[in-house]
Formats: sequence, structure tokens, C-alpha cells
Amino acid sequence: MRPTAASRPLVGPLLPKDEFSAARRHSVLFAATTSYPIYCAYSQFCRYGDYTALIWQDVVVGAPQFYQRDEEVGGAVYVYINKAGRWKDVTPTRLNGTKDSMFGLAVENIGDINLDSFEDIAVGAPYADSGFGSVYIYHGFADGINTKPAQILEGKQHNIKMFGYSLAGNMDLDQNSYPDLAVGSLSDTVFIYRSKAVISIKQDIKVTPKEIDLMKKTCGNSICLTVEACFTYRANPHTYNPKITISCTLEAEWHRRKLGLPSRVVFLEKNEMDQDFQSTGTLELRGQNKKACYKTKLRLQEGIRDKLRAIPIEVSVAIQSAKRGKRQSSLPQLVPILDSTVPNKTITEVNFLKEGCGTDNICQSNLHLQYRFCYRESKQDVFPPLPLENGVPVISLSDQKDIALEVTVRNRNGDDAHEAKLVGQFDESLSYSGFRSLRTTDKHVICAANQNGSLADCELGNPFKRDSEVKFYIILSTGKISLDTKEVEINLQLETTSSQEGLSKVKAKAKVVIELLLSVQGVAKPSQVYFGGRIRGMSAMKTEEEVGSLIEYEFRVINLGKPLKSFGTASLNIQWPKESSVGKWLLYLMKINTKGLQLVTCSPEREINPLRLSEESTSTRRKRELEERRPSDGSKVSLFTDKRKHKILSCSGDARCVEMKCPLQGLDSTAVIVLKSRLWNSTFLEDYASYNYLDIIVKASISLDVSANNIVLKNAETQVRLTVFPETTATPFGGVPWWIILVAVLAGILMLALLVLLLWKCGFFKRAKKDEYDAAIHKAEIHTQPSDKLSTEA
Repeated sequence: MRPTAASRPLVGPLLPKDEFSAARRHSVLFAATTSYPIYCAYSQFCRYGDYTALIWQDVVVGAPQFYQRDEEVGGAVYVYINKAGRWKDVTPTRLNGTKDSMFGLAVENIGDINLDSFEDIAVGAPYADSGFGSVYIYHGFADGINTKPAQILEGKQHNIKMFGYSLAGNMDLDQNSYPDLAVGSLSDTVFIYRSKAVISIKQDIKVTPKEIDLMKKTCGNSICLTVEACFTYRANPHTYNPKITISCTLEAEWHRRKLGLPSRVVFLEKNEMDQDFQSTGTLELRGQNKKACYKTKLRLQEGIRDKLRAIPIEVSVAIQSAKRGKRQSSLPQLVPILDSTVPNKTITEVNFLKEGCGTDNICQSNLHLQYRFCYRESKQDVFPPLPLENGVPVISLSDQKDIALEVTVRNRNGDDAHEAKLVGQFDESLSYSGFRSLRTTDKHVICAANQNGSLADCELGNPFKRDSEVKFYIILSTGKISLDTKEVEINLQLETTSSQEGLSKVKAKAKVVIELLLSVQGVAKPSQVYFGGRIRGMSAMKTEEEVGSLIEYEFRVINLGKPLKSFGTASLNIQWPKESSVGKWLLYLMKINTKGLQLVTCSPEREINPLRLSEESTSTRRKRELEERRPSDGSKVSLFTDKRKHKILSCSGDARCVEMKCPLQGLDSTAVIVLKSRLWNSTFLEDYASYNYLDIIVKASISLDVSANNIVLKNAETQVRLTVFPETTATPFGGVPWWIILVAVLAGILMLALLVLLLWKCGFFKRAKKDEYDAAIHKAEIHTQPSDKLSTEA
């Protein structure tokens, strides 16, 4: 049954503490206009009061029909702050209502509902919230009126229409020294809102010991802390002195838990429902300024990493109940609320005793970072530096091997760097593979990466001591580098919980060059051939053996890296010396065969056996090859020619070449391309018979059909030399010239005459007579001694 207007029952929803006592120290001024009706003749539109506590009475005027279409404003209230009676200098503050709400239809001075010495107002908007209506409570303060409502009372929760159509305030119905508010409606119902007492609770927190010394164990093998929180309360008026029951909650490291990190301390004394990081208790405050304390103990966790940042302990308080010794009214007692201007949470911090820091107990580190790109030698932990090109390191990938980033971190002339670490972030073409530390250093670096290897955290030390230095290698896989990768970039960031400015991110860049392990080798079989016989016209030739000597050019392509399909389409390009400078045939291409490749069609095909000559049989070919490899029995080469003439036929010289392009499809390791050809015998007889020998140069190179310009091919070119000799006899040379023979005969006669003269001078032709000979013998016998004979006989 709906209450009637005559009954006027008390309906008492309590004003929340955080709204009724929310006074602010600012206001927004707005000049009122006369475009909208402003009425002060009726009490619900115009109220007077001292909202700034300056004795002078201020004016609040309602304008319920005010609207602004663009801002969805419907209704307004103008607050005029009295400036010692000089109203012409006053610029009013405008409070806006919602669209079609008739905000300002009722305006009431409701007194100082939070006892902050500034009077407050209530503004009715009976058409707000689809006609249910609302009442807005605004607090006064030293500079005027707070433009943000401290509380909004809604009629919808009571199922009442036109709630806030009338207002009455500035009356203390329950005699608790706080004025109450009556809200009327067009539903024959009046609602009485009683104001709660506002109290403020002072918190004093003491932690023992004041600093955590990690070297001193205070409870067994652990470190414990004792926390004592003491509370007192104050309220207006001073005669308000009930016993208040409060609940206090102690929580540790709220910020770390918000980040998903574990707490470094746990409470040893707590209730069953409390978690490890909190402890709750209940206290009774027996009156204003009467102290009550709550004490609990915490233990420091083992193996904590953060030894630099203080451990915050947050203490919060809430009012559970209040009991007054003497009843002031027959109405039920209301539980007081906390003053919203005083925070109900207090945070204290416990610092660590920091060694290796300054006298101010602040660790100011001085970390510096250096890096260098290296590569890893196969199956060894040896990391030579990469070569530089214009000061930029060059990663030359041949078999997609790993690279390494050499990192050196120093802490020169700085305090200890706590929780020092290096964070490396790699682009999509690189991924973390591992790390290596130098065994010569006493610092141990530990690196860990995320799941996809794009990020790595390397712990340098906790703490990283003053004047320390560490060098280590981050090994990176290059398996994701593609043809589109021109460079790689690594972001390096030093981090520490110590104080250090200027620790900016360092970008390490390197150029990427993809080196294909492709090489080509060529050989001509045989490497020397001969031409001779008689000249035959091109139209008279029907078989290939009629052309000339057989030559097979064999090109071997070796791939020591990845299959070529990983990079693109590769081809072998052969510069084929087809004709002489005057357009005569040099080498006639008969056929192209391949080994180790898929079916290959070299282009242009019209250059392969263009005369459609028939191939010779196998037995005939072998017999002819043997004959062509040795000269005939009657042939010989003269060594007494005037001079040895030779000529080089190449594409850059006296030969016209055509490029034969053979795709290397499906090349995984090795492939052989064989070009079967014939030496055009007639051309050499006609144009080159006067030469002692000729060299024919065939060049071949590998090309890759890709748009990337960072691919390097080494050993991708070769050239094959074929030496051609003419078949010669003694006749073509014409014997030895006659004058040489004549000179030789005369020289021989002259030498013989000189020899005879010499012998004659030496007496070779002079003979001795018999008498002279006998006399010589006799003279020799006379000079012979007897002793000589005896010795001879003996």
C-alpha cells in the first residue's frame, strides 16, 4: 500500500560517506543570461545561504528550462557568491543538469551536512531518469560551490515518480548535530534522509627493524619483521564520543601482486581467511583520541631477487559499528562514516640495508654497454668478428650458420647495480639459440628466452658490483633470413633497479649478404685438336664427322649450400664462339646433355644442330677420335720456321658468340652439362692455315634470376681453352734455305783448316829419323844406375 501524504513515513536511505563529505577546492564560473526564465518568487527556485563561510549571504537560482542542445544539457542552477555586497562584479557558477530533467526546479539550502564549516545545497531534477527523478547534493567550500555532486539520490530505487519535486533541509531530526534532508514527490510520499556523523581516523604504523639487513637472521634461519598499527579518531562535534569498532587490514606489496609477481614477505600471524600477503584484525576505539593498536609479524621469503626496492606495507581501516552511551533520539542509530578528505589507507615502506651504495643509501650505478657482431666457427665456441663494410658489420650467409652478438657490460665508478640485466629483442629474421660466457671471468651470466625466441633476458648479477665487467655471447639462428632481408636489427636494453639515468635502448644493426656456395668448372675433351685435309662446302656436309674434329665441353656445377629452389631460378650461361669475325663457322654445336638435373632445355634451341646433320655411330666416332688425337706418320712440324704464329679466338676478340642459357632446375649438389660440338675444319683451312696454333676460349657463368640485390655468387665463372693445331708435312715448309747450307759448308772448311794449322804448329806432322832414335835410347841406358837395376829386379 502506498503511503499517503498525510502519513508521511520516515524513509531513511543513508548518505554514503564518500559523497556527503566530498568537499573540493575549486569552482567553475558562468555568466547567467535572461534567455531562460529565472524565478526567485517561489521557494523551490531560489535559496540564500552563506556557502563560503564569509558571513555574507550567497544566492542560488534555479533555471529548470535552460537547455543546450549540443551538450545535452537540460536545466541549470546559478550560484552567486556575494562579494561584500558588490553584485555587479559577480560572475555566477553554473551547475548543469541532464537533458529534459528540469534540473533546478527545486533548490534548497540544506545546511552544513558534513560539518566542514561550509553550507551545502540540494538540487531537484524531478524529470530525470525517465521521470523517476533525482536529487543532487553539492558541497560548499572556501571558493564557492563544488561543481561535482557529492551524492545523487534516485527515485527509481523506490519506484517513485517525480522524485525531487520539492526539498526541505537544514533540520536535525535525530539530534546528532548533522542536518537532515526531506525529499518530496508527486506520489504522495516524502523521504527523509538522515546525515551520518563524519569521523577521521589517524593511523600510526611502526615497523621493527626499520631496515632489513640480509646478513642478520632474526628468527631462526629467516628474517622477520614486526608491524604495529595504532589508530585514534576525531569527529565533530567534540561531544560526539561513541565507542567505534573498526576493522584493519594489512597488505604487503600490492603493486608487485598487481604485476603478477610474488610477494617478498608473508604474514605469520593472520586469520584463517587471510592470504599469505595480508593480515586482518578488529579493534575498538573507546572514544575520541583513545588509541588502540594491532600487531603482527612478517617473514622475508628465501631467494628474493629484488633487494633494492623497499617493501611497502599498506594499512586500511573501515568502520564496523558505533555505540553511544546515551540515546539522543528514538530513531535508530546510524553508523558514522569516514571523512573522504582524509585517506583511509596508509602506506609505510621497509628498506633494505644497501651495501655498495652511497652514504645517502641510494645506489647510483654507471652501466655501459658495448657490442660486436661475430660468427661462430663450426662446432667450436670461437667467435671471430664479422667483416665491416663502411663501418657496418656484414653477415655473409652461405650455409645459414649461426651468428653471435658479443656483449660487454661494465659498471665503471658506479655503485652496485641491483638486479642488473640485459634485455635483447630480435627482429623476425633472427631467433635466440643460446649463450656462452667466457670461462676466464668470475661473473656468471644466465640468459633465458621466450617461447618463439624473439626476446631474451640475460641476468648480469644481483648486485652487479662496482667496477665489474662481464663479456658473453648471444648466439642467434639465421634460419629465418630470406631473400628480402637486407639487414637485421637487435634492440638491447640495460635494466637495473638501482638509480641510473640515460639507460636508453641501443640498436645493433648489421647488413645481410647471402652468399651462394655455387661454383662452375669446365674442361674440353680433348683439349688439343688438329685441322687438315681438304676444304668442303657447307652444302656438301651430311654427317657430323664431315665437319671436323669432335670436341665435348663439360661444365660441372657444384652447390655446397641449400637447394637453388630456396633462392630462385638459376641458370648456366655459356658464351659459345659460333662464328669468326667474317661469319664463318668455328664451333658447330651438335647436342647438349645433362647429368644430375631434371630435363633441361637450353635456349636458344635453334643454335643446336641448325643444319640438321646426322650423328655418327659410336664405333666410327671412337675411331675418328683416335685418329684426330695423333698426327699422321708422315707428318712433322718444322722447328726452323721464321716465327711461331698463333691467335686467340674469343667473344671479346675475333669471334662472334651466341649465349646458350641452360636452367639449373632441381640442382641440389652437383650437375654436369655437356656440349657436344665439332671444329669446322674448312674455316680453319681457309683462314688460319698459316698459324702454328690457335686458342679458342669458351666462357661460362652462373646467374640467378631474382630481384634481390643482396645475393653474392663467388666462383661463378670459368673459361675453357681449346688449342687447335694444323696438320703439317715437310713440303709446306720448303726445306732449309740454300744460303744456310752454303754458309754451313764454308764454316766447316774454315774450321778444318784452322785445326790442321794448329796441329802442324805443334809438330804433329814432323817424324824422327832412325839414327836419332837409337842415340836417344843409348843415352838413356848410360844414365841408369846399378842400384836402380837391383831395385828393379827385386
